[in-house]
Parts: sequence; C-alpha cells; structure tokens
Amino acid sequence: MRKLLFCGLLAAWLVPGLRATTLLQLSLNDMIQQSTVIVQGTAQPSYSAFRGSVIYTHYLVHVSQVMKGNAGGYIDVAVLGGAANGLRQSYAGAPTLAPGQQYVMFLWTSKTGLTQVIGLSQGLFTLMPGASGQATAVRAASAERMLNNAGQEVSDSELKFSLSDLKTRIQGVLGGAAK
Repeated sequence: MRKLLFCGLLAAWLVPGLRATTLLQLSLNDMIQQSTVIVQGTAQPSYSAFRGSVIYTHYLVHVSQVMKGNAGGYIDVAVLGGAANGLRQSYAGAPTLAPGQQYVMFLWTSKTGLTQVIGLSQGLFTLMPGASGQATAVRAASAERMLNNAGQEVSDSELKFSLSDLKTRIQGVLGGAAK
C-alpha cells in the first residue's frame, strides 16, 4: 500500500533495540480512502505473539457497524509491541486499546492478512459520550515525530467529531455510497 502509511518503522529495524517512529501525516480523507476497512467496535481482551522477530498485541474487536469494506462480527486487529515469551517490545506511536472501550477504527490489511490500525495511532478514534448525549469520536494528537507528504516536519492536532458527522464525512469521501 502506498508508502505503507508510516515511514518511520524503518528506523526501528535499522538500529537494534530502537523503536523510534516517524509517522507520515495522514488527513482524515487519506485515512478514509486508504483504509481497507472502517469499523465501529468494542475492544475485547488481547494476547501478544511473535510474528517473525516482531511482537504484536492482538485485539479482538466486536464490530457493531461497518462503514467501509467487509468485516464479520469480530475482527482481529494487530498492534506493534507487547510481551511474549518473556520478552517485551514497544513502539512509539503504537496505540493501546482498552477492553470494553468503543472505537472507530480505520484499518488496513497487509498481503499476509495482518489487519492493523492505519498510521499507527492516527487511525484510532475513541468513542466518548458527548454533551448532547450523542457519541463523540476523539483522536488525541500524536506526540511522535511526524512528516507531511513533502517530508517536512509537522505537528499533529487532536481530531474530534460527533459520531454522526464522522459517518457523514466517511460516506461523502466514499462518494455517498454505502460501503
């Protein structure tokens, strides 16, 4: 997938023990277009396992609504880092999901079938109760080093939408068709 949406993981493999991350800044429209699946769901308890030399934490997400793509009742979402076989790996910028928490997740699936949050933490919105009783989708600003498409360093900012506005935006970017 084009630039695989986060360029900094190269640093993690070039320098042993270093898990620094440089993110490629993704706009909301980028995430909508480049995700293979966008879902609303609730995180379930997780487990960690090696995949090659990298540890991934796998979260089982109970899907309550599909906004793009195809997903069944549950989807396995893998996040870089975790603890397995007495070893721990961590990656700056990798999200952590809380069991029982509802999210809107912008996901991509690799050719090997591994489904991950797009742009590390950029594609994970926490659903919170809004003042009007309507759910609000919030994504905190990333503190990780971030570059724009021109390779210039930029600052990230928090994104906050009512759930209905976020769904409308997704449908609009996808051409209004239910995906």
